[in-house]
Amino acid sequence: MSDLTLTFDPGSSLSKVIYHLRDRTPRLLLMEPEVIQLSIRSIEAHRVTRGSLSVARSKDDAWLQCGAGEQCQVIGYLARQFLATVRMNEVKYERALYKVLAAVGTIAQETNLPKKFSIALSALLPYGEYQDAQRFHQLLKQHLKHYSFRGERLQAKLETFECRPEGGGLAMARVTQNGAEWFQQQTLAVLMFGHRNTSLLLFERGKLAIGNTTDLGFHQLVDKVLNRTSGQSADSLTSAIYSIGNQIVPDNPQLQHLVKTRSPTEQELEREQIVTAILTAREEYWSRLQDWLDTMLPNVTEVIISGGAALYLHDELENYFNRTPTYWGTDLQRRLQDLLGLDYRSSRSDAEALSFRLIDVFGMYCDFVEQLAEVA
Repeated sequence: MSDLTLTFDPGSSLSKVIYHLRDRTPRLLLMEPEVIQLSIRSIEAHRVTRGSLSVARSKDDAWLQCGAGEQCQVIGYLARQFLATVRMNEVKYERALYKVLAAVGTIAQETNLPKKFSIALSALLPYGEYQDAQRFHQLLKQHLKHYSFRGERLQAKLETFECRPEGGGLAMARVTQNGAEWFQQQTLAVLMFGHRNTSLLLFERGKLAIGNTTDLGFHQLVDKVLNRTSGQSADSLTSAIYSIGNQIVPDNPQLQHLVKTRSPTEQELEREQIVTAILTAREEYWSRLQDWLDTMLPNVTEVIISGGAALYLHDELENYFNRTPTYWGTDLQRRLQDLLGLDYRSSRSDAEALSFRLIDVFGMYCDFVEQLAEVA
């Protein structure tokens, strides 16, 4: 049994990790997705600027070094402080390497793991990068052996590795729920609507028959709104558009956070401009997605739907698949909410959206743990 078992999903809007130590209690780690390369001098200068008042958590102060040299990789919230951006056109596994190292370092420090420890790791990659799984494995094995996290040397032995395309965790969850014989009798589609892209996995007779990834991620909608409004940022628009949902009207309180002008008259005009931009962008975005679905999807017996953007398009998707059974993983959500102890007291809707975004990585985690138990 490994000292640390974790399942990792390097999302474009949020890195998601479910893990357990030898006590086998599942825990959740979330980190911002930004990664940037800087010199050690930049980190030291940043620390001097913050002074002695800062007591940041490891995950919010994540930087690491692989090998000698003056350069380091800065990850997550700290990278965001240096104005790092998420690059939508980059190969995800290259940056996922540093995200995994940062996650492992964070867990090691926050749970007081020894400097040398063993790891069982499973990961999800976009279908378009799934062919890079072997290279990703090699890089992880190489770098985990010896690297520095926040100035502390770590040595981790990668004992077990499993990689699947995004959506694979949900597919395996359906096998667990209904049995292999049921799965072999289905023509089943898994659709992942993410921030960076949208992907399809099609299973026929228990085997993966088709995989496809398009760049039609939620960021496409955000970019259209960004180009049709003034003074907005992609981050604030992403959060606001998602929160507004179907209630795209000028008097929506969530919309007020986006208004930049001070004059009441100008504010009214700006709200109307933003509403028009969102309505138009949503219509165009869904139209393009619908064309892709029309082209890619054959007749199926069930559609599994996941990804943060799927909740935003819930009504459109349910209407599109009105003659096909859809699975949104509600039972998985309940299970992971109980297992991970997600707190609803502050914002129920936010917690529910988070649990929905976690069901693929949770499905992968459960299947991976089961595999490890069978081998032991």
